[in-house]
Amino acid sequence: MLKEKQATVKIQKGSFKLEVNRNELIEINETHDGMAFTFKGGIQLYYTNDLMPAAMKEVIKNTSNHFENQTLIFDLDNQRQPAKVDAT
Repeated sequence: MLKEKQATVKIQKGSFKLEVNRNELIEINETHDGMAFTFKGGIQLYYTNDLMPAAMKEVIKNTSNHFENQTLIFDLDNQRQPAKVDAT
């Protein structure tokens, strides 16, 4: 019997990498100077970047809202493709 792979959220910025179970992510919000990732247990990751394009913020937020059961990869260094859905 095949074991079902657990969905995760991966956030990458340079050498920083965070990986948690997908069900730990509560929400992602756009802020005036970046993004706020809110997790269960009162943990919040606040990423600041005054030059972050609004379109990049929208892609990250919309990806988290529309792919609730898939593994998500957020690459904060990649403005062209900041969010990916892992199909493996």
